[in-house]
Amino acid sequence: MAGRRVKSVGGVTPAAGRLQFVDALRGFALFGVFSANLLIFSGIEYLDDAQRASLFHGRLDSIAYFLERFFIENKFMGLFSFLFGVSFWLFLSRARGRAASPTALFYRRIFWLFAIGAIHGWLLWCFDILRFYALWAVLLPLFVRTAPRRLLGIALATAVLVPALLGAAIAAFTHPATAAASTIDYDAMALAAFGRGTYGEVLKANWLYDWHLTLSLGQLEYQVAIFGRLLLGLCVARALDLGNLGEHRALLRRVLLVGGLVGVVGSSIFAGRLLTDAPRNPFLAFTRRLLLEGGQLGLTLAYASALALVFLGARGRRVVGLLAPMGQMALTWYLLQTLFGIWMFYGFPQGPALMGKAGPAPLAALAVVGYVVQFVLARAWMARFRFGPAEWCWRSLTYARAQPLRLAAPVRVESAPG
Repeated sequence: MAGRRVKSVGGVTPAAGRLQFVDALRGFALFGVFSANLLIFSGIEYLDDAQRASLFHGRLDSIAYFLERFFIENKFMGLFSFLFGVSFWLFLSRARGRAASPTALFYRRIFWLFAIGAIHGWLLWCFDILRFYALWAVLLPLFVRTAPRRLLGIALATAVLVPALLGAAIAAFTHPATAAASTIDYDAMALAAFGRGTYGEVLKANWLYDWHLTLSLGQLEYQVAIFGRLLLGLCVARALDLGNLGEHRALLRRVLLVGGLVGVVGSSIFAGRLLTDAPRNPFLAFTRRLLLEGGQLGLTLAYASALALVFLGARGRRVVGLLAPMGQMALTWYLLQTLFGIWMFYGFPQGPALMGKAGPAPLAALAVVGYVVQFVLARAWMARFRFGPAEWCWRSLTYARAQPLRLAAPVRVESAPG
């Protein structure tokens, strides 16, 4: 990064403050992450098709499940991954004025992110994504000097092409009966332990399921796609002035149009389970995977572009900016969502214990209500504090000293008498 000029963002250098739109986009992404994860916490993702059919009590459940798969699944987690790549560049840019070695500071930061993710994943919820962000982020500094066009090509290939090739190859060389039997065993184990087990039984099942996921061939495809989105976020942060989005209005419209069209095609195949016989033919299997991966990324980018265009509207900055406090404490909410999901659905915390009992329609309603509650609490918290609780811990660990948490009280200037 030596000799590279740091771009002004909205008239302010990256070291001087946060980007409101990036925070707002991260806050927006939290809704989709919460909604998608509720299907896992509730046990729906552990059920086979016959079990789901018995749980879905009406047409409303089927519609809600289809819409979740079409508009949310893998799109918002992809948006989270994309924003992590953006945040990497912003952190590195800001750190240039604070540390002799910004890259070393970044590695310390992701070490602690891995530690937080490991505690979260191994002790609470095996679907934790933070560990893998940290592991892939080790490679990001290798790309800070890559030419923008080349970086864009690498990012798109890693996000779409390589996962499609891996997915087609895995489908071609994996025996369906063996794979299905293994999955059903692990899912049945998770459903029983999480729904009715003690914490010790939950811990054991969580650990086993975690390693099952980590070592499965299908996980490789997913992980590579995550890295591609990290690279794409890095590319966008480097190439665009995110503090002056008005300069990129035409580009945002093109991305919205193209991403939306590709996303609709890919999501229709995914949510409608079309071309499911494709794995029998290697070429068709690859084509299907390519459409799926492209569709997921397409909708992710379309969402980001649409929100950016709204942000640029007459009142859009004020409306979209309301989500910024959510994004400023995204790590806190991600972890608290896990605690809420465990309390609501698991057996051991003496909560409602709704594992395997709630359909997609009530879960969708819960996602909306829960997000509104998070929104209100986030605004109240960030009106008084500089960081969310988890963000404060992470930042303090990164800099090896406690960071100031409370916002400074405004200075009152009293006029002189007379």
